[in-house]
Amino acid sequence: MSTLTRHARFSLTVPACQHALHVLAFKGHEAISEPYAFNVELVSDRTSLDLKALLHQSAYLAFNQRHGIHGQIQRIAQTRADTRLAHYQLTLVPSLAYLALRTQHRIFQHQSVQQIIEQVLKEHGIFSDAYTFVAFSTYAPREYCVQYGESDLAFIQRLCFEEGFHYHFKHSPEHHHVVFGDKQQAFSPIEQPTPYVTDQGLVATEPSVNRFSLQRQACTNQTFTRDYDFDTASRTLEADSRTAQPDTERVLEHYSYPGRFNTAQQGERYNQRTLERHQAEASVVTGSSDQPAWLSGHFFTLSQHPAAACNVQWLLTHLQHEGKQPQVLEQYAAHSTLEHELDFTEGYRNVFRATPEEGTYRAQKIYGKPRIFGSQTARVTGPAGEEIHCDQYGRVRVKFHWDRSEANDDSSSCWVRVASNWAGAQYGAVTIPRVGMEVLIEYENGDPDCPIICGCLANSTHPVALTLPADKTQSVFRSRSTPGGAGYNELRIEDRKGQELIYLHAERDMHHIIKHDSRVHIEGQREAHISGTSRCVFQSEEQHTVGADRKVQLKADDHLHVAASIQTCAGQDLLVQAGQQVHIKAGGHMVLDGGQSLTLTAGGQHLVINAAGIFSSTALELGGVPQAVLAAAPLLPGQVASMQPALAQLPAMSPALSLIIDDSRQLGACQCPICEACKQAPGSPQGSLS
Repeated sequence: MSTLTRHARFSLTVPACQHALHVLAFKGHEAISEPYAFNVELVSDRTSLDLKALLHQSAYLAFNQRHGIHGQIQRIAQTRADTRLAHYQLTLVPSLAYLALRTQHRIFQHQSVQQIIEQVLKEHGIFSDAYTFVAFSTYAPREYCVQYGESDLAFIQRLCFEEGFHYHFKHSPEHHHVVFGDKQQAFSPIEQPTPYVTDQGLVATEPSVNRFSLQRQACTNQTFTRDYDFDTASRTLEADSRTAQPDTERVLEHYSYPGRFNTAQQGERYNQRTLERHQAEASVVTGSSDQPAWLSGHFFTLSQHPAAACNVQWLLTHLQHEGKQPQVLEQYAAHSTLEHELDFTEGYRNVFRATPEEGTYRAQKIYGKPRIFGSQTARVTGPAGEEIHCDQYGRVRVKFHWDRSEANDDSSSCWVRVASNWAGAQYGAVTIPRVGMEVLIEYENGDPDCPIICGCLANSTHPVALTLPADKTQSVFRSRSTPGGAGYNELRIEDRKGQELIYLHAERDMHHIIKHDSRVHIEGQREAHISGTSRCVFQSEEQHTVGADRKVQLKADDHLHVAASIQTCAGQDLLVQAGQQVHIKAGGHMVLDGGQSLTLTAGGQHLVINAAGIFSSTALELGGVPQAVLAAAPLLPGQVASMQPALAQLPAMSPALSLIIDDSRQLGACQCPICEACKQAPGSPQGSLS
């Protein structure tokens, strides 16, 4: 014969279980913006229930025919069993509670908080028919939002806390529904007022409030927040909110930094909601009742309280539910395993906490953002085919080692600032980390949403630019030609004793701009090898002093153009030699001063001029044809014109020669006597005059 009675007020319905489970007792806690949890003690005449099959199943704990809690079985245990019946305990939670069992490291980009919450819920099989956003404002997308080592539940609760959202639950025998909101209008009223009945030994005929305590407490009455945005570095970002208060009231300010906002409107909203959170429990009521219709996130109306000001609507923020029905057992005392209080042995009761209807309630529990202290490394990313990818600030994108997403390009992260050892207004040091490099990451104020690159690191795929430890005495700064280049620019310093060296390598061009003086002091030798053209432009004087010999070899022509005079002074000899010809031309006078003597030598003949007289190796003859004179035409720097020889004008014919030629023509001579004489002269050019 069964020891279970069929007359019970509380019941548990588990559609997946075909066997009766009778509620012996339960305790549960629920609050705004928190998942509820109910521990239920059951008895059954089935001593071998499949506990694993019941895990995660939906169940409905009915307080009466109209009210109850729906959830999922997160934990179930058989506490004791005998030959006739078994005792079980289970924990009933919302599907949202399962989000606490999964922890993630991931990045959300360009999504609003509502979109992020929807994505996380969808991943857990909680679709849009199981939740609602009620009386909700419009929020701009967050550029970058990181879930770092947080459970999905903690992550959602933190986002709700940061934005000032709240959520609560609605229940039916078939399902439970999550309601998100950011205004008081998201909370629903309970239809019937609940009377206040003092505990005077009277038995209430309907659910009532038997204890109601109102308290007021000092709270923060002013909030101030400030932040900094490097994109608007000259502007101070701050917001100030305060309650309406008499001048005599003490100012109790909450100052927060950083405020995590980048617009004045956003800062004012965050600051105002922080103030609302501090003020939410300036006036609080606590009490107890046996009203099973109450749930957190709902308004109840109190009636019949001696203080008329209390007979208004109140928002239920926290509830502790408890129920017992020992009548399900004929011998309850011998079988119950829950702790029971002597003054409560049967029925339903709750302990509640509530706030006034006016104002805006913000959840009190603080959900802090994870902090990352110390450094991490990441890899620089960019679009396919690009070796350097940055924005106007030199920021780059990275792929964190903990990020499991498939993004491995310019969508892998937000733009990450790159620290420099010097940064000023259009001056400083700039080195852009390139795609594939491993970089060292730190976080501003430890915030996962604010990474900063503070350096680069070598690894197996990107080794150092030296052969170590062989070249351990060297310091080097070497770049790489891009895109796809194998060349490089390099500054290398060798500090090995006896081999000290500063080495500079330019893969292509090198430009020096010196706006004042440049001095080079070389105590040893200097060599310069130039494969192309070397050009120098001096706007003023050029001075050279050579302490020993100067040796210059030109393997082609030498062009010198002097706008004024050339002065050359040799302490001993001045020797000039040409392989073919030497031409000297003066536009006016030419003076050759031999000091003691002047000698002209050509064709085996000579002419000597000295203090004793003028001497010739042969008698002087009239006639002869002068050699054509080449006029100097040196090329200027940058010119490519060729030097063309200029023909000299023939000398004018003397009157005596003209008479001889005229006489020859009158006599009909076939030959010119002057030309014939010139032909016979030794060393004379061949030609004729006509």
